[in-house]
Amino acid sequence: MATQVASPIDGNKLGDIKPIGLMTPGDITPIPDAEHNDYIIYLARWAVDEYNKEHNATSILKFKKVYCAFKQEVPGVYDIMYSIILEADDGGRMGVYAATVLAQSRQIPPRKLVDFRKIFPPA
Repeated sequence: MATQVASPIDGNKLGDIKPIGLMTPGDITPIPDAEHNDYIIYLARWAVDEYNKEHNATSILKFKKVYCAFKQEVPGVYDIMYSIILEADDGGRMGVYAATVLAQSRQIPPRKLVDFRKIFPPA
């Protein structure tokens, strides 16, 4: 059975619901045009900010852009797991990072940053 996935962001306003696709539980689905999807960009920016907070980073990462993203419906408290490949500036050095975010589609927050790591260039 397919489940309607909704984004809590429409443009820059929080709280509005904007459908972003249908999926079957467990399927990993690419998000078309993720680099221009307001909700995915919002999650990517949030992931970078959360990483900076959690790691008391001496060099603050600055979000630049989203390359691609995938979503997967997961059971439990959180509805959707997003895997986002993004670019961030680390003090003048650009890097590509992978962020994994759990999100609940019905309200914002909650979200949880599960993983955030540099994937290119190698550390």
